[in-house]
Amino acid sequence: MSNTQENKTRQRLLEIFSLVNMDSLPAMSEHVTELISLLGSSRATAQEVANTILKDYSLTTRILQVVNSAYYSRGTPVSTISRAITVVGFDTLRQMAATMALFDEFVRTGTEKDEIAGLFTMSLISATQSRIYCELKKSRISPEEAYVCTLLHKLGKLVILVYLPAQYQAIEQQMQKGYSEERSTRLVLKDLTYSQIGREISTFWNFSKRIVDCMETEPAKPEKNKDAFLLLQNLVVFSNNLTAAFFNGTKVELADLIYKFGGIFELGQEEALTLVDRSLGVCENYSAAMRDGLTKIQKGRSSQIAVTKDPSGRWIRVN
Repeated sequence: MSNTQENKTRQRLLEIFSLVNMDSLPAMSEHVTELISLLGSSRATAQEVANTILKDYSLTTRILQVVNSAYYSRGTPVSTISRAITVVGFDTLRQMAATMALFDEFVRTGTEKDEIAGLFTMSLISATQSRIYCELKKSRISPEEAYVCTLLHKLGKLVILVYLPAQYQAIEQQMQKGYSEERSTRLVLKDLTYSQIGREISTFWNFSKRIVDCMETEPAKPEKNKDAFLLLQNLVVFSNNLTAAFFNGTKVELADLIYKFGGIFELGQEEALTLVDRSLGVCENYSAAMRDGLTKIQKGRSSQIAVTKDPSGRWIRVN
Protein backbone atom coordinates (compact mmCIF):
# COMPACT_ATOMS: atom_id res chain seq x y z
CA MET A 1 0.00 0.00 0.00
CA SER A 2 1.38 3.42 -0.98
CA ASN A 3 1.81 6.27 1.50
CA THR A 4 -1.10 8.10 -0.13
CA GLN A 5 -3.37 5.08 0.28
CA GLU A 6 -2.21 4.58 3.89
CA ASN A 7 -3.00 8.21 4.69
CA LYS A 8 -6.46 7.90 3.16
CA THR A 9 -7.14 4.72 5.11
CA ARG A 10 -5.94 6.33 8.34
CA GLN A 11 -8.18 9.36 7.70
CA ARG A 12 -11.23 7.14 7.13
CA LEU A 13 -10.42 5.29 10.34
CA LEU A 14 -10.25 8.55 12.27
CA GLU A 15 -13.61 9.55 10.81
CA ILE A 16 -15.10 6.26 11.93
CA PHE A 17 -13.73 6.46 15.47
CA SER A 18 -14.90 10.06 15.77
CA LEU A 19 -18.33 8.46 16.07
CA VAL A 20 -17.37 7.45 19.61
CA ASN A 21 -15.70 10.77 20.40
CA MET A 22 -12.15 9.51 19.84
CA ASP A 23 -9.81 12.11 18.37
CA SER A 24 -7.22 9.39 17.76
CA LEU A 25 -7.24 5.67 17.21
CA PRO A 26 -7.94 3.51 20.31
CA ALA A 27 -4.97 3.13 22.66
CA MET A 28 -3.77 -0.24 23.91
CA SER A 29 -2.58 -0.34 27.51
CA GLU A 30 1.17 -0.22 27.94
CA HIS A 31 1.15 -3.49 29.86
CA VAL A 32 -0.62 -5.43 27.11
CA THR A 33 1.54 -3.86 24.40
CA GLU A 34 4.65 -4.93 26.32
CA LEU A 35 3.43 -8.53 26.60
CA ILE A 36 2.55 -8.72 22.89
CA SER A 37 5.99 -7.32 22.07
CA LEU A 38 7.65 -9.98 24.24
CA LEU A 39 5.51 -12.66 22.61
CA GLY A 40 6.77 -11.69 19.18
CA SER A 41 10.42 -11.24 20.16
CA SER A 42 12.97 -14.03 19.78
CA ARG A 43 15.28 -12.12 22.15
CA ALA A 44 12.90 -11.93 25.11
CA THR A 45 14.23 -13.57 28.27
CA ALA A 46 12.35 -15.57 30.88
CA GLN A 47 13.12 -12.88 33.47
CA GLU A 48 11.68 -10.13 31.26
CA VAL A 49 8.47 -12.07 30.77
CA ALA A 50 8.19 -12.91 34.48
CA ASN A 51 8.75 -9.29 35.49
CA THR A 52 6.09 -8.05 33.04
CA ILE A 53 3.55 -10.61 34.28
CA LEU A 54 4.23 -9.69 37.91
CA LYS A 55 3.23 -6.08 37.23
CA ASP A 56 -0.37 -7.31 37.05
CA TYR A 57 -1.58 -9.07 40.21
CA SER A 58 -4.77 -10.40 38.61
CA LEU A 59 -2.89 -11.81 35.61
CA THR A 60 -0.29 -13.40 37.88
CA THR A 61 -3.00 -15.06 39.97
CA ARG A 62 -4.88 -16.44 36.96
CA ILE A 63 -1.75 -17.80 35.32
CA LEU A 64 -0.86 -19.65 38.51
CA GLN A 65 -4.40 -21.07 38.63
CA VAL A 66 -4.04 -22.40 35.08
CA VAL A 67 -0.59 -23.86 35.70
CA ASN A 68 -1.95 -25.62 38.80
CA SER A 69 -4.93 -27.03 36.87
CA ALA A 70 -5.23 -30.74 36.10
CA TYR A 71 -4.15 -30.09 32.50
CA TYR A 72 -0.69 -28.79 33.45
CA SER A 73 -0.15 -29.88 37.05
CA ARG A 74 2.64 -32.33 37.87
CA GLY A 75 1.41 -32.87 41.41
CA THR A 76 3.57 -30.22 43.08
CA PRO A 77 1.86 -26.84 43.68
CA VAL A 78 3.30 -23.94 41.67
CA SER A 79 3.42 -20.66 43.61
CA THR A 80 5.77 -18.47 41.55
CA ILE A 81 5.95 -17.32 37.94
CA SER A 82 9.55 -18.51 37.66
CA ARG A 83 8.42 -21.99 38.68
CA ALA A 84 5.51 -21.76 36.22
CA ILE A 85 8.03 -21.18 33.42
CA THR A 86 9.74 -24.43 34.40
CA VAL A 87 6.45 -26.36 34.47
CA VAL A 88 4.82 -25.26 31.21
CA GLY A 89 7.83 -23.89 29.34
CA PHE A 90 8.88 -20.37 28.50
CA ASP A 91 7.11 -20.12 25.13
CA THR A 92 3.82 -21.51 26.44
CA LEU A 93 3.83 -19.15 29.42
CA ARG A 94 4.41 -16.00 27.40
CA GLN A 95 1.71 -17.08 24.95
CA MET A 96 -0.63 -17.62 27.88
CA ALA A 97 0.19 -14.26 29.47
CA ALA A 98 -0.16 -12.19 26.30
CA THR A 99 -3.40 -13.94 25.34
CA MET A 100 -5.02 -13.48 28.74
CA ALA A 101 -3.95 -9.83 28.93
CA LEU A 102 -5.28 -9.04 25.45
CA PHE A 103 -8.55 -10.82 26.20
CA ASP A 104 -8.96 -8.87 29.45
CA GLU A 105 -8.26 -5.59 27.63
CA PHE A 106 -11.02 -6.19 25.09
CA VAL A 107 -13.58 -7.46 27.60
CA ARG A 108 -12.87 -4.57 29.97
CA THR A 109 -13.25 -1.98 27.21
CA GLY A 110 -16.21 -3.40 25.27
CA THR A 111 -19.89 -3.61 26.10
CA GLU A 112 -20.76 -6.78 24.16
CA LYS A 113 -18.99 -9.08 26.62
CA ASP A 114 -20.41 -12.39 25.38
CA GLU A 115 -19.77 -11.69 21.72
CA ILE A 116 -16.23 -10.45 22.46
CA ALA A 117 -15.55 -13.65 24.41
CA GLY A 118 -16.85 -15.77 21.55
CA LEU A 119 -14.91 -13.98 18.81
CA PHE A 120 -11.67 -13.86 20.78
CA THR A 121 -11.99 -17.54 21.67
CA MET A 122 -12.28 -18.37 17.95
CA SER A 123 -8.96 -16.56 17.43
CA LEU A 124 -7.40 -18.40 20.36
CA ILE A 125 -8.48 -21.78 18.97
CA SER A 126 -7.05 -20.84 15.56
CA ALA A 127 -3.75 -19.68 17.08
CA THR A 128 -3.38 -22.90 19.02
CA GLN A 129 -4.02 -24.92 15.85
CA SER A 130 -1.23 -23.07 14.05
CA ARG A 131 1.19 -23.72 16.87
CA ILE A 132 0.28 -27.41 17.10
CA TYR A 133 0.60 -27.81 13.33
CA CYS A 134 4.12 -26.30 13.33
CA GLU A 135 5.19 -28.58 16.19
CA LEU A 136 3.70 -31.75 14.68
CA LYS A 137 4.96 -31.17 11.16
CA LYS A 138 8.32 -29.76 12.24
CA SER A 139 7.55 -26.86 9.92
CA ARG A 140 10.02 -24.18 8.91
CA ILE A 141 7.60 -21.73 10.52
CA SER A 142 8.27 -20.75 14.12
CA PRO A 143 5.42 -22.10 16.31
CA GLU A 144 5.68 -18.93 18.41
CA GLU A 145 5.32 -16.60 15.42
CA ALA A 146 2.54 -18.71 13.93
CA TYR A 147 0.63 -18.45 17.21
CA VAL A 148 0.80 -14.68 17.60
CA CYS A 149 0.14 -13.92 13.92
CA THR A 150 -2.89 -16.23 13.87
CA LEU A 151 -4.21 -14.85 17.17
CA LEU A 152 -4.14 -11.29 15.82
CA HIS A 153 -5.33 -12.04 12.27
CA LYS A 154 -8.88 -10.87 13.01
CA LEU A 155 -7.83 -7.89 15.11
CA GLY A 156 -9.77 -5.46 12.90
CA LYS A 157 -13.03 -7.33 13.49
CA LEU A 158 -12.40 -7.43 17.24
CA VAL A 159 -11.58 -3.72 17.37
CA ILE A 160 -14.84 -2.80 15.63
CA LEU A 161 -16.82 -5.10 17.95
CA VAL A 162 -15.14 -3.63 21.05
CA TYR A 163 -15.12 0.07 20.15
CA LEU A 164 -17.96 0.38 17.61
CA PRO A 165 -20.55 -2.29 18.50
CA ALA A 166 -23.38 -0.52 16.62
CA GLN A 167 -21.36 -0.58 13.40
CA TYR A 168 -20.45 -4.22 14.04
CA GLN A 169 -24.12 -5.15 14.36
CA ALA A 170 -24.90 -3.20 11.18
CA ILE A 171 -22.28 -5.30 9.37
CA GLU A 172 -23.81 -8.49 10.75
CA GLN A 173 -27.22 -7.36 9.48
CA GLN A 174 -25.80 -6.80 5.99
CA MET A 175 -24.33 -10.31 6.05
CA GLN A 176 -27.71 -11.75 7.05
CA LYS A 177 -29.05 -10.23 3.81
CA GLY A 178 -26.56 -12.36 1.91
CA TYR A 179 -23.65 -9.95 1.41
CA SER A 180 -20.09 -11.19 2.01
CA GLU A 181 -18.25 -9.99 5.09
CA GLU A 182 -15.94 -7.83 2.99
CA ARG A 183 -18.82 -6.23 1.09
CA SER A 184 -20.72 -5.66 4.34
CA THR A 185 -17.80 -3.94 6.06
CA ARG A 186 -17.22 -1.70 3.04
CA LEU A 187 -20.88 -0.68 3.07
CA VAL A 188 -20.86 0.24 6.77
CA LEU A 189 -17.27 1.43 7.34
CA LYS A 190 -16.55 3.97 4.59
CA ASP A 191 -15.24 1.35 2.13
CA LEU A 192 -12.84 -0.18 4.68
CA THR A 193 -12.44 -3.91 5.36
CA TYR A 194 -11.70 -5.62 8.66
CA SER A 195 -8.28 -6.53 7.29
CA GLN A 196 -7.42 -2.88 6.51
CA ILE A 197 -8.62 -1.78 9.93
CA GLY A 198 -6.56 -4.49 11.63
CA ARG A 199 -3.43 -3.51 9.70
CA GLU A 200 -3.81 0.18 10.56
CA ILE A 201 -4.60 -0.41 14.23
CA SER A 202 -1.74 -2.88 14.69
CA THR A 203 0.65 -0.42 13.04
CA PHE A 204 -0.63 2.29 15.38
CA TRP A 205 -0.02 -0.06 18.32
CA ASN A 206 3.55 -0.75 17.09
CA PHE A 207 3.07 -4.44 16.38
CA SER A 208 5.70 -5.98 14.12
CA LYS A 209 5.43 -5.71 10.33
CA ARG A 210 5.15 -9.50 10.05
CA ILE A 211 2.09 -9.48 12.33
CA VAL A 212 0.61 -6.67 10.23
CA ASP A 213 1.28 -8.46 6.94
CA CYS A 214 -0.31 -11.66 8.27
CA MET A 215 -3.65 -9.83 8.34
CA GLU A 216 -3.74 -10.35 4.56
CA THR A 217 -6.82 -12.45 3.76
CA GLU A 218 -5.79 -13.74 0.31
CA PRO A 219 -2.03 -14.41 0.38
CA ALA A 220 -0.27 -15.79 -2.68
CA LYS A 221 0.26 -19.54 -2.74
CA PRO A 222 3.82 -20.55 -1.80
CA GLU A 223 5.77 -22.53 -4.37
CA LYS A 224 6.94 -25.83 -2.89
CA ASN A 225 7.49 -24.29 0.54
CA LYS A 226 10.27 -22.04 -0.77
CA ASP A 227 8.92 -18.88 0.83
CA ALA A 228 8.59 -19.41 4.59
CA PHE A 229 6.72 -16.15 5.13
CA LEU A 230 4.14 -16.95 2.43
CA LEU A 231 3.72 -20.31 4.12
CA LEU A 232 3.11 -18.50 7.42
CA GLN A 233 0.54 -16.17 5.84
CA ASN A 234 -1.30 -19.15 4.35
CA LEU A 235 -1.24 -21.03 7.66
CA VAL A 236 -2.73 -18.01 9.45
CA VAL A 237 -5.61 -17.80 6.95
CA PHE A 238 -6.13 -21.58 6.92
CA SER A 239 -6.29 -21.89 10.72
CA ASN A 240 -8.78 -19.05 11.11
CA ASN A 241 -10.96 -20.38 8.29
CA LEU A 242 -10.77 -23.93 9.65
CA THR A 243 -12.10 -22.78 13.01
CA ALA A 244 -14.90 -20.84 11.32
CA ALA A 245 -15.79 -23.86 9.17
CA PHE A 246 -15.77 -26.17 12.20
CA PHE A 247 -18.21 -24.07 14.20
CA ASN A 248 -20.25 -22.20 11.62
CA GLY A 249 -19.55 -23.81 8.27
CA THR A 250 -21.10 -26.36 5.98
CA LYS A 251 -19.64 -29.63 4.75
CA VAL A 252 -19.06 -28.02 1.36
CA GLU A 253 -17.18 -25.05 2.89
CA LEU A 254 -15.00 -27.42 4.89
CA ALA A 255 -14.28 -29.54 1.82
CA ASP A 256 -13.42 -26.42 -0.22
CA LEU A 257 -11.03 -25.29 2.50
CA ILE A 258 -9.17 -28.60 2.53
CA TYR A 259 -9.07 -28.59 -1.27
CA LYS A 260 -7.50 -25.11 -1.26
CA PHE A 261 -4.98 -25.58 1.56
CA GLY A 262 -4.60 -29.32 2.08
CA GLY A 263 -1.86 -29.69 -0.51
CA ILE A 264 0.11 -26.79 0.91
CA PHE A 265 0.11 -28.21 4.43
CA GLU A 266 -0.13 -31.94 3.62
CA LEU A 267 -3.37 -32.25 5.58
CA GLY A 268 -6.52 -34.24 4.90
CA GLN A 269 -9.90 -33.44 6.39
CA GLU A 270 -9.66 -35.82 9.34
CA GLU A 271 -6.18 -34.61 10.28
CA ALA A 272 -7.40 -31.01 10.07
CA LEU A 273 -10.34 -31.76 12.35
CA THR A 274 -7.97 -33.46 14.79
CA LEU A 275 -6.04 -30.19 14.94
CA VAL A 276 -9.24 -28.41 15.94
CA ASP A 277 -10.01 -31.02 18.59
CA ARG A 278 -6.55 -30.78 20.12
CA SER A 279 -6.63 -27.00 20.19
CA LEU A 280 -10.02 -27.04 21.91
CA GLY A 281 -8.57 -29.25 24.64
CA VAL A 282 -5.79 -26.73 25.24
CA CYS A 283 -8.02 -23.63 25.12
CA GLU A 284 -10.51 -24.95 27.64
CA ASN A 285 -7.78 -24.77 30.25
CA TYR A 286 -6.89 -21.08 29.81
CA SER A 287 -9.59 -19.62 32.05
CA ALA A 288 -13.26 -19.83 32.98
CA ALA A 289 -13.94 -16.82 30.74
CA MET A 290 -12.47 -18.58 27.73
CA ARG A 291 -14.35 -21.78 28.54
CA ASP A 292 -17.49 -19.66 28.56
CA GLY A 293 -16.35 -18.20 25.24
CA LEU A 294 -16.55 -21.66 23.70
CA THR A 295 -20.24 -21.85 24.58
CA LYS A 296 -20.89 -18.36 23.17
CA ILE A 297 -19.41 -18.83 19.72
CA GLN A 298 -22.03 -17.82 17.20
CA LYS A 299 -23.87 -20.73 15.58
CA GLY A 300 -26.73 -18.87 13.96
CA ARG A 301 -26.80 -20.11 10.35
CA SER A 302 -29.24 -22.88 9.53
CA SER A 303 -26.66 -24.59 7.31
CA GLN A 304 -24.04 -24.76 10.01
CA ILE A 305 -22.38 -27.87 11.33
CA ALA A 306 -23.66 -28.22 14.90
CA VAL A 307 -21.03 -28.70 17.63
CA THR A 308 -21.65 -30.23 21.03
CA LYS A 309 -19.91 -32.23 23.75
CA ASP A 310 -20.14 -35.99 24.13
CA PRO A 311 -20.59 -37.59 27.61
CA SER A 312 -16.81 -37.59 28.16
CA GLY A 313 -16.62 -33.82 27.64
CA ARG A 314 -14.98 -33.99 24.21
CA TRP A 315 -16.12 -31.49 21.55
CA ILE A 316 -17.66 -33.27 18.57
CA ARG A 317 -19.44 -32.30 15.32
CA VAL A 318 -23.07 -33.32 14.85
CA ASN A 319 -23.59 -33.61 11.08
